[in-house]
Amino acid sequence: MGDGIAALGLLWMLFVAVLAILWILVPFAIFGIKPLLRDLIREQKTTQALLTTISQQVYPISVEATRTQAGHADRIDTTPHA
Repeated sequence: MGDGIAALGLLWMLFVAVLAILWILVPFAIFGIKPLLRDLIREQKTTQALLTTISQQVYPISVEATRTQAGHADRIDTTPHA
């Protein structure tokens, strides 16, 4: 019985030691990730700007294609098509 309690005590101390190490290291990991997150956000904004430019260039082409499909040069279907 005494050996089982000693093993549980050892296991508990090991768990507390690992938890203490993580408690100390996690803030450094969080602050170390911040510059990487800033880079990702910057890249995402650049990608969004490029996608906006591309969509503005593609939209008139789709309107022109709709115009020729309808056969009416005076009426343009600007409703979105799925």
